[in-house]
Amino acid sequence: MKNILNILFFCFTALACQDKQMGSVLITENLPTNKIDYQKKIVGQLSGHDTLGNNTIIKSRWAKDEREITKQYLLELISTLGIEPQQHKYVSPNLNAAIDLILDPYKGTNVYGMLPATHKSSEYIILGGHYDSGKRNAPGAIDNATGIALIYSVVKELAKLPHRNKHILFVFFDQEEEELIGSKTFAGLLKQKHWDIHSIHCFDMVGWDGNGDRAMEVFSGTSSLIELYKSVAEEHGIPIKDIKINPVGYDNNSTDFDAFVPFGFDVIGAGECFYHRDSSPYKDSPDDTYDTVDFEYLLSCSDLLEDIIKKIVTE
Repeated sequence: MKNILNILFFCFTALACQDKQMGSVLITENLPTNKIDYQKKIVGQLSGHDTLGNNTIIKSRWAKDEREITKQYLLELISTLGIEPQQHKYVSPNLNAAIDLILDPYKGTNVYGMLPATHKSSEYIILGGHYDSGKRNAPGAIDNATGIALIYSVVKELAKLPHRNKHILFVFFDQEEEELIGSKTFAGLLKQKHWDIHSIHCFDMVGWDGNGDRAMEVFSGTSSLIELYKSVAEEHGIPIKDIKINPVGYDNNSTDFDAFVPFGFDVIGAGECFYHRDSSPYKDSPDDTYDTVDFEYLLSCSDLLEDIIKKIVTE
């Protein structure tokens, strides 16, 4: 019996050490301090342009093992902000229950963190974007490593504010490319927790500006959010191309934004001009690489979103 206990202890210790090692070697150097430089590093590491600290390269973020490495990377990335990373692990059944008898249900992990308000508050602002890529061989530089880099930079800059009147919860969704499974389960979690959600802001593909006008596309059923984006964008000299959606009976499954509409949240989606025909032609392909990212455009969008969220969090 003693020998069995010793073996079990050794196994659990080894697994714990392995997990700790896996989560502690991917980012071995401090990220650059300049915003555009650390955004380049994040996109580079997530899309296989740059090697990780343990000599691993994330060639894609589609398969289960690739998403597991990406998850560990994101846990470390959140830690660099001085914020404790959290995991929302989920199991989601297939659309047809009978299929569960043949195929395993979907399993994944959303990764998130929270920048707390500096004053007593019950309100939350949610920032979200997916971390998986669309195909097995797709590096996913623009779709959606750029969204992750944008969210990271917004949180990093807002952490410097002396006064924040709302909590900022930021989340990187798993399995967006598989019927929005990660964001749908997270939306259900938010409803279950009965948190006071001020608004949800989703970012997908923020790295292409073919005509150089710096325009962003936004879509929402909440007029006040669209008007806020337009107002701050005007101060930045950035065009906003808006799409007003009707939340009643809304049934779309294109991006994480869509997952939150049926739950009744005030939600807005933002990114490059996908529906206005100025978007990366390399989506879900092996050509969605680091070299196709317009980092000046990503920086412009990040500065804009930083000021937008700043207005909300300080009001």
